[in-house]
Amino acid sequence: MYEKLKQHVLPKQIPPGSRILVAVSGGPDSMVLAHILWRFMIENQGQEISLVLTHVHHGVRKESDEEEKMVTRMARDWKIPCLIHRFDSKGYAKSVGKSFQTAAREWRYARWEEDMQQESCSLLATAHHLGDQAETVLYRLLRGSGTAGLAGIYPQKGKLIRPLLGVTKEEILEYCRNENLPYAIDCSNADPIYTRNKIRLELLPELQREYNPQIMVALGRMAELLRWDEEYLAEETEKAWQGVALESTEQRVVLHRKVFDLPKAILSRLIRKAVSRVSGEPRGISYHYVDQIIASQGQVGWSQDLPGLKIEINYQGACFLTVDLGQDIRRNTNELDISPLPQQVHWGEWLFWQDAHGQRWQVGLFNLESQGDWLEYNDELNNKLNNKNVDQVFFDLHTMQDKPGELQWRYRQGGDSLWIAGLGHKSLKKVFQEAKVSASQRQAIPLLALGDEILWVPGVKGGERYRGQRKGLVGLLKRCREDSCGC
Repeated sequence: MYEKLKQHVLPKQIPPGSRILVAVSGGPDSMVLAHILWRFMIENQGQEISLVLTHVHHGVRKESDEEEKMVTRMARDWKIPCLIHRFDSKGYAKSVGKSFQTAAREWRYARWEEDMQQESCSLLATAHHLGDQAETVLYRLLRGSGTAGLAGIYPQKGKLIRPLLGVTKEEILEYCRNENLPYAIDCSNADPIYTRNKIRLELLPELQREYNPQIMVALGRMAELLRWDEEYLAEETEKAWQGVALESTEQRVVLHRKVFDLPKAILSRLIRKAVSRVSGEPRGISYHYVDQIIASQGQVGWSQDLPGLKIEINYQGACFLTVDLGQDIRRNTNELDISPLPQQVHWGEWLFWQDAHGQRWQVGLFNLESQGDWLEYNDELNNKLNNKNVDQVFFDLHTMQDKPGELQWRYRQGGDSLWIAGLGHKSLKKVFQEAKVSASQRQAIPLLALGDEILWVPGVKGGERYRGQRKGLVGLLKRCREDSCGC
């Protein structure tokens, strides 16, 4: 076992000059881990690797005192530092309102982080082995985890390394016998009151006996394959985040509306990342809430209250806010920094505009009665005409020429309306109500206006005046293609 680890695992996880904090409970797993790392350090003295042991006395079992002495004695014999921590684990669990196992685990990792800073350690080593991996995968499978959970325990994640993750319990016990290593047995591990213990003591043996003698190896291999997938998806999610995160603070995250066009595998991870950023909860939110957000399809006005945060979808996109911000999401219109359209516009041209938060709008201005303009831009216009995309519109500049007033961006005013074919003018209030835009958001949405008339409500709806007639244009295009001039 040691030779395999020395050749294929330890050199990858432990770079030269590493100072490693080794978590040692006194059980066979951690005693073997400490011994293997100590041997590797001795055999590679030129690499300047050093160790520090850390031991936690939970104050629960009477055997804990002897375990502490055993670990301290081993550190003394090896002439390496050893840090001892004592705390009332049951009292702590009660004070934080968590299960004993969860509270104790969180406390240990918090202390180890402090130990690493105190001792200037670059790595933390724990003794998780193949049995722990199989137990974890089954535990998460029973809870309905996705690929991130079924990827199991990582052999290395940041500063944390687990050199024994591919080693079986039998190999660990055999190593103890061969090296004459002392170790303690925690009797609480044989108590099936904990779910993980029941999986280890009852479910895994049953699967091994009745279904697959190599079930732990199979589960470990499955976790590794899923870990490859998860690492790739994590990279793709980070790339997508850079493109859709318009705003990202601990109080407010805004994801661009186009996020809802992404595959669900990426979208769900972006949602969890946004929630985690605002709520501080590393795991984000449950599948139930993620599914609800995806099902909204980015509909403006959709909202959901969650513990500690609020989610709302507006013309910008999906907004994730802390409770304080969620109680009043009305925003100062000056924050949007809307710039007016250029005073000089040219026919056959797309105009682009972007607000201070990265939302990008696109407006086309064409002289659709001019055969030259139409021929020059027909391919692009043919794809854009009657486009229902609320992020992009086009207008026939020729039909606007006799309309008084300038083309400009502005905010909502009393009496504003939008002209709809077959209906006439519809009040902006009615348009917002039908699009389910909340009253607190309406005043902050920029409007494209020609004088007193609203042409377009970005992200909500476009007016239908000055839009040209697709049928006539297509006919014009057909006639021109048949013309002998070959244009």
